[in-house]
This record gives sequence, C-alpha cells and structure tokens, in this order.
Amino acid sequence: MIPLAEIRAAAERIAHIVRVTPMLPCERVCDIAGVPVYLKLENLQHTGAFKIRGAANCIAQLRDRERAAGVITASAGNHSQGVAAAATALGLTADIYMPCNTPFLKIQRTRHFGGIVHLQGDCFDDAYCEACDVQQQSGRCFVHPYADERVMAGQGTIGLEILDQLPEAAAAVIPVGGGGLAAGVASALRAIKPDMAIFGVQARNAPSMAEAFRSGRVETVPGRPTIAEGIAVGSAHPLTYGLLSELLDDIVTVDEGAIATAMLDLIENDNLVAEGAGAVALAALPQLIGRLDGPTVLLISGGNVDVTTLGAVIDRGLAVEQRSVRLLVVLPDIPGALARLAGVIGDAGANIIEILHNRLTGEVEVGRAEVEIVLLTRGPEHVADILAQLRSSGYEARRHAHA
Repeated sequence: MIPLAEIRAAAERIAHIVRVTPMLPCERVCDIAGVPVYLKLENLQHTGAFKIRGAANCIAQLRDRERAAGVITASAGNHSQGVAAAATALGLTADIYMPCNTPFLKIQRTRHFGGIVHLQGDCFDDAYCEACDVQQQSGRCFVHPYADERVMAGQGTIGLEILDQLPEAAAAVIPVGGGGLAAGVASALRAIKPDMAIFGVQARNAPSMAEAFRSGRVETVPGRPTIAEGIAVGSAHPLTYGLLSELLDDIVTVDEGAIATAMLDLIENDNLVAEGAGAVALAALPQLIGRLDGPTVLLISGGNVDVTTLGAVIDRGLAVEQRSVRLLVVLPDIPGALARLAGVIGDAGANIIEILHNRLTGEVEVGRAEVEIVLLTRGPEHVADILAQLRSSGYEARRHAHA
C-alpha cells in the first residue's frame, strides 16, 4: 500500500498544478445498480486525464541536477500529456516516446503542453523499450507511467478527493491498465475507509492485470486492438500487481461493445466525452450488480479521444443498442419499387441513412434485387416492428448477418 502520508504530501505538492475535478450523481443508473452512483470526472482535468497528478508529484521531487537535465518517458497518450504539462509548469524539458498508432489528438496535445514527441513502434511496449534505451544512455530521469511510488502517490490524490466530496462512499470502480491509478487511489481509500469495496476494470481485449489477478502469476498476455487503448498493457508489472492483489476486491473485464455503449451513454445523457479507457468503469457496472452495498463512485479517468475514433465509437454504440441497424430486403427490380419500400420504412418511423441497390447477387431471382439499408431506429422493439411491417407488406426482409 502507498502510505497515506505520501499521498497527502503529494496533494499539497501538486495543488498549484492540478485541478480538483467534480463529482456528479449518475441518477439514471441508480435503479439498475441498486445503489446511488456517482461519476468522478478526471476527464475534466485540464490535461483531459488524471495522469498529470502522478507526473507532477514525481517531477516535483527531482533534485536540481535532475531538473536541469530534463525528463524522459513513454506513453500511449495521456501520461505523455501529464508529463509534458507538469514538466512545463515546473520549468523542465520532457522527451516523450509514443507508439506510432497513438491517436493524433493525444500527440497534438502533448506537443501543445510542451512535450518533445518521438513516435516509435506499434504499441506501448515498443515505445517504452526505446525510451528506456535513451534514458540509459543519457542518465536522465525516467518518469514511469505507473510503476513508481511517486507517480502512484500522485494518482492517489484522487482517492482523497473522492472521500472529501462523498464521505459516505462505499465502493469505487477504477480503470486498470498498468495499475498505477488503481494502486494509488485504492491505497488512499483503504487507508481511510478499510471496508470499502474496490473493483478494477480492464478491457477484455487487453486483460494482462486481470489474468495476473486470477492466476497469481505475472505473464505476458496476447492482446487484441481495443478502443480503450489507454489501458492496453501487454504485461502486468510486478510492483503494481503486488499492490493491486492486496488492495482490490476483484478485476473485471469488459468487451468492446460495452465500452462503446458506455461512451455513447456519457455523451447522450451527461454531455461528457470519455475515451475508451475512461468509460470502462461505467461499462462494468452491470457486472457488479449485487456486489455494491452503498454509494458507488465510477472513476471516469480521461476524455482524450480524437474525432475519428469518437465517430466510429458512436456508430458502434448505436449498432450495439440496435438504434442503428442494417437490413437486407428483396424487392422487384422495377421502377418505383425502391420508392415504395422507402415509404413503408418511413411509415414505420425509421430513418434511412444509407442504401445499396444490388442487382448482381446470385441469391435472388432474375428480375428482383436485394437492397441493403442502414436505418436509424429507436431500439430492438422498433427493429422488430419495422421487420414485421416490411413482411406484412410482402417484402422478404431480414437483419444483415454482420449488423
């Protein structure tokens, strides 16, 4: 456990650099969860994520000689912005190594905060290895994204804020990547309220810490691409794993559809933009029903998502909720047939946003055509009603196999 005294000292040390972020009730999910639910909004931190806390606490403790040389780090995005902003605030230079596939917004914002960006490799581990090589050659201070007690103490200041803002909090749900955020926050919560229920969340496509938590062994776990790229770490670190195995009640994983739905939910219902890693706590809530005994805090850890990714996530979220659906309809290949089909769909209350008229498929008879239509709907019941109306109007209609 990170000592509470170190976390309190970190709060004083970084108070002039970081923002105390708000806590808001999330009333719409209270009935589902069975307990009051609150959102701790680190996506509203002035760098767009929590990472500046740990970076600032680490950098603020450097000796004058270390400060003069500047710092170096590796990051999938948010840590880079935190290091850049903290280093600039404290008058240091920061060289930051990032994977080549890091979302453009995170690269741009890292430069905006004063970081010197170096793109290296296809994943965090590639960038990390390159940064370590450079650090060994230069002797400069490496600000680790998570496996540093100074960094974890800085992240732990969120735990202090949670209990200041919601003293009656009984549970917390925290995103887990490398584990520094969860280790720091859980250390603060356990020290002040030992009986709190504390859960970690990882993307199912990148479950290294969850696997270590279950097996009791730290191993490299093959991952797949995830929209929660900010918590995609291939191997659990022994330091953070050791802390989390003592501090957390469990680590659950969430799939890509659940993450996309949570991101969409926050946009539509709370006017909040959260990146994939920032939305996993909300995505995990359905899995924790029955395990929560009182007011529960979901940590929304970051909101740095580029427009391209956000657009794809919105499309995915709509599809998961069947508010966007792809249908295949067979109709006569004669003038006016498509207009009549559109009329039936309009009468059913759906909106056509894309249409493909295919005469060449071998699956329909000559003189007939298959139309692929993407519709905006009100959800599963509306989709069923649309299909029923199409069939009652004489059309062969079905959901697309990959819709």
